[in-house]
Amino acid sequence: MSLRREQFISAWREHAPEATFANRSLAQFEAETAEAVEVRERIKTAQTRLAGLIGERRNADLAMNDLMILIAHAVRGAPEHGENSALYRALGFIPKNERRSGLKRAPQNTPESNGDAGTV
Repeated sequence: MSLRREQFISAWREHAPEATFANRSLAQFEAETAEAVEVRERIKTAQTRLAGLIGERRNADLAMNDLMILIAHAVRGAPEHGENSALYRALGFIPKNERRSGLKRAPQNTPESNGDAGTV
């Protein structure tokens, strides 16, 4: 929209600098429309600041995550707490004594299950 405003100002200045339209001079038009330009500049500044803050947050989150991992490892290794403690669970981890082994056994093929039963 600011480009359109500049087009109006440029055309007005070039072709009818002393004329008034809608009871406004060129200077009045520029003054009355300056707020829109100023608000756009403030938005652009805020967007730039927001982008910087997002980068700062990302870096802070990475540092926080590294520290939380360090704390979790320290709790796991602490003799008075360890992997089976209430603290470890409260931190959001599954205590060691509640974990499944992850071992999955494949079903055994028996003559009955593979269709070979009763054939001669």
